[in-house]
Amino acid sequence: MRQFSVFESTVLIHLPVHRVWELLTDWAAAPLWIHGIGSMHSDDPELKVGTNLVYRVSGHERVYRVHKLIDNRLLILHTSENPDGLSYRYDLKDDAGYTEVVLQVAIINPDLSVEQCEELAANVRESEGDKLDQLRLYAEQAP
Repeated sequence: MRQFSVFESTVLIHLPVHRVWELLTDWAAAPLWIHGIGSMHSDDPELKVGTNLVYRVSGHERVYRVHKLIDNRLLILHTSENPDGLSYRYDLKDDAGYTEVVLQVAIINPDLSVEQCEELAANVRESEGDKLDQLRLYAEQAP
């Protein structure tokens, strides 16, 4: 699979890994920390590779698909298996009782020119570059 890197960010959340994982994978709560998401739900109550996460943004239904999963450690979501989809890789690591979260976003299997990839990447960075900061704010205030 070819990829074009969009951005990578890291945040330290003052909660244990298992709690951050619970909040990250609470699909119904996604609109509380992901800009533009109106709703999100899973097509399967069990989180596993192949699970579809259906979400609404700007009145349109879209889908993330779980591409890879290691409980409490790794979640990779793809927006599409088709060319020009996006990959979101969340790595969670224990850091003395806190959680370091690394997010890597990439364009997967790009069928675009380098210039088109750069333009798409700039748009994604602008709209989603603070995603981990929003997760941290949400997580540290969640009940």
